Amino acid sequence: MINKELFPIIIASGTPYEIGLIHGREAKKQVDISISTYKAMFWDYSGIRWEDACNYARTFIPTINEYDPDYMEEIRGIADGSGYGIDEILALNVRSEIVLQGSQINSSNTDGCTTFVFTPQVTEGGKTLLGQNWDWKMTEQAGCIIMHIRQEKKPDITMVTEAGIIGKIGYNSAGIGVTLNALSSNMKVEGKVLPLHIAMRGMLDSRTLSDMIRATTCMNLSCCAHYMIASSKGEGVSLEVGPGDFDALYAEEGWLAHTNHFITPRLMYVKDTTRVSLPDSFLRLGRMRTMVRALNHKIRVADIKEMMADHTSYPDSICRHEDVLEPEGKRLGTIFSIIMDLEREEMYFAPGNPCTEEYHLIKF
Repeated sequence: MINKELFPIIIASGTPYEIGLIHGREAKKQVDISISTYKAMFWDYSGIRWEDACNYARTFIPTINEYDPDYMEEIRGIADGSGYGIDEILALNVRSEIVLQGSQINSSNTDGCTTFVFTPQVTEGGKTLLGQNWDWKMTEQAGCIIMHIRQEKKPDITMVTEAGIIGKIGYNSAGIGVTLNALSSNMKVEGKVLPLHIAMRGMLDSRTLSDMIRATTCMNLSCCAHYMIASSKGEGVSLEVGPGDFDALYAEEGWLAHTNHFITPRLMYVKDTTRVSLPDSFLRLGRMRTMVRALNHKIRVADIKEMMADHTSYPDSICRHEDVLEPEGKRLGTIFSIIMDLEREEMYFAPGNPCTEEYHLIKF
């Protein structure tokens, strides 16, 4: 069984406010850790005071309400349940925008993840398998939770998230799922913009892949991101969102992989700052492609587990370990590994580095 001290499982239902209230109450300890982590990070590595981060977060309220007012209600519930102010929970939900967009970017504050999708064209048993290793500051591992949300008018959601954040990596009862790679640029989108984690919740509240794409492109995102999305119907799409533009690549060969640099030619004009701060992005992507092409059989879950535990180019490998030669603020590690079976609505979940942590089957 998963150590419930890490990644506690929280089941919530009811109105958006009630869902948030349960989230905030049951994950108060983890919300404490998330706020402590980002309060320190904003100041230590970007020179941003927590008060300023909260003030900035409040500027997104009109846009979030326009996008979906349910999300502000859920955020209000988390705030009330955890005992924090709404602006503090908002600051968690816009944490990427605080450090990843435009002139605010600090290269030490970039996630370094490896995502994938394998469709029935290439998998054993005709499964659609979507997942990733999520690499980030190891101090935030203790601030993560597994949420299962039962909604009245939208699909049910299972996601792994940082406590306090309402949209992250996961899947829903409509058979679609999403993963995330951080991308960054020194270009900043002016005007009305949407936080990337709020867009992820909109994606998880969708019922089709086209609705998912619409959910994250109907407004400009405030910073860049890559979403790997897939459907139990056997489709996979790589969705790169740049400053004011996006492109989608279909899994024509039955699979796709992505790391932390722009791939689509449509966005080659973008000043890609992550490829400088995380040069291992090229190596991790190349290694994924090499391992997939070397297989002489249909892809199995066991093959993916082996890929996610790969140590080529260690410690900046697909299975990432903190590099003790780097300054503490630039160290990243694999916080968890996830493989989602979208047809069966279940996931294999490793709470840490997949080279040492066992994958657990989780299904609601």
